[in-house]
Amino acid sequence: MDDDVMFDNPAAVREMKQRHAALGRRTLAVVSVALQEWEARIANGEALNLSPAEIEQLREIGAKMAHEADGEAPIPPPKPN
Repeated sequence: MDDDVMFDNPAAVREMKQRHAALGRRTLAVVSVALQEWEARIANGEALNLSPAEIEQLREIGAKMAHEADGEAPIPPPKPN
């Protein structure tokens, strides 16, 4: 296959990590805009139209980020029911 990449090649690994980091930064930029839009909707008393599962997922992500930013140990993921 022409697209095979050797991951034991340090340059290929570095390039892959750079691509992933760039994609992560672009994703965070989109999320930042979405959060600003949600905050504006909340301020205007508008519904966000999120499912309970989406709300719980956002809560978990926010809690994890806050704990890690405060230097606390990460919260373990919930056990499946």
